[in-house]
Amino acid sequence: MLFLRRLHGRFLLCHALRLVKFGIVGAALVISACATVPRDHSVDAYAGKSIEDQVRERATKRWDALIHGDLDSAYAYFSRATKATYPIELYRAKTRPGIWREAKVESVNCADGLCEVVVIIDLDHRRLKGASTSVAERWIVQDGLAWYVYNG
Repeated sequence: MLFLRRLHGRFLLCHALRLVKFGIVGAALVISACATVPRDHSVDAYAGKSIEDQVRERATKRWDALIHGDLDSAYAYFSRATKATYPIELYRAKTRPGIWREAKVESVNCADGLCEVVVIIDLDHRRLKGASTSVAERWIVQDGLAWYVYNG
């Protein structure tokens, strides 16, 4: 009986130590994740700028990421609702980078937290080299930052 009590005590001690280790590792992960939030996605990065200027800058950065084939960075500009309904794996599977050559934000019109953005895109397709087209985008303002609403 004494042997079982000692064994049970050791088991509880090992279990408690394991939980503490997991807690420390979890806290370290949370702290490191908070420390690596890109400056582009903080309200402080756009202090003193109008919503229209913020949207213009963020739309330009998103398109720059797409042009360079960085789908993860482009996805980071998606709104919370878009991310909840459209996982990054699906976005990567459906998006084919490499056809866009240049993008320029032509206009930004914002009202009541919703922004309409028109982007002029130069693209290269196997049959159309150097073609230009305009794309209408929607951006919403949440918690002081503008986020892209993907229409998939």
